[in-house]
Amino acid sequence: MKILLFGGSGQLGFDILQRVADLNFTIVSPVSSEVNVSNADQVFYLTEKIAPDIIINSAAYTNVDGAEQSPEDAFAINRDGAENVARAAAKFGTRLIHISTDYVFDGKKGAPYVESDLPNPQNVYGRSKLDGEERVLSVLPNRSLILRTSWLHGRKGKNFVQTMLKLFAEREEIRVVNDQFGNPTWTGWVAEVVLDLTRIPCFCVVHAACGGITNWFEFTKEIHRMVAPELTQLKIKRIETQSTAEAGRKATRPEFSALDCSKLRGIIGRDPMSWQHGLEAHLRELGYLKDR
Repeated sequence: MKILLFGGSGQLGFDILQRVADLNFTIVSPVSSEVNVSNADQVFYLTEKIAPDIIINSAAYTNVDGAEQSPEDAFAINRDGAENVARAAAKFGTRLIHISTDYVFDGKKGAPYVESDLPNPQNVYGRSKLDGEERVLSVLPNRSLILRTSWLHGRKGKNFVQTMLKLFAEREEIRVVNDQFGNPTWTGWVAEVVLDLTRIPCFCVVHAACGGITNWFEFTKEIHRMVAPELTQLKIKRIETQSTAEAGRKATRPEFSALDCSKLRGIIGRDPMSWQHGLEAHLRELGYLKDR
């Protein structure tokens, strides 16, 4: 199987590239300086040249607060780029797996979201990703899979886990919001799911997030619990709570954006990895938890 991967330098794309080496796949992943998904000509040229069996689009503008200040950048990648990739897949008869987000929901349901729930994004990032989903399904309704995931963390790039580890070493006290709930999800697990789905003819919207629900404060405490025995130079002494309002972020976040992954379980035949095991795997990759 020949795969064309857009977004290979991002968190999820990086882990897909690391894991595909163990499979009998050929994968091509251009850097964004060579092929930007917002440039239709570049996307079409590469797709025709590579002639892939399947395209994975994990390219995304993911700076949630930055999107409020630069919405044109978010929509160029998340909406227009998604449409460009879908049109290339349609023209050259290729399947497409497109990565989306839990932030397409407003967080007001109070229970995990299933795929049929009505999206209602509350920020620019979420709107741009929902627009991207709609463009993909409009252009390629019978050969596309929309994979929504949430609260991604992995060894590549900036994410919540990396930020907390840095703050543990720099500050005696940190304050973390405790009123946003979701599924922290390790990119290593999602990468395995994506590669599984390349071999399954599935064309729909599917949720893929690690199992279990928590908030950012409890997630932070678990990060600290796992790494504290392994580190001798932790400066952190107190982890305190704060509300989303007190945090004062530019973009509105959904209060409860957990995803129900029952549909995925039926497709791949196994339960999602728990978010705790995903965190442990991430920390082990970073060189912590060596003796566990």
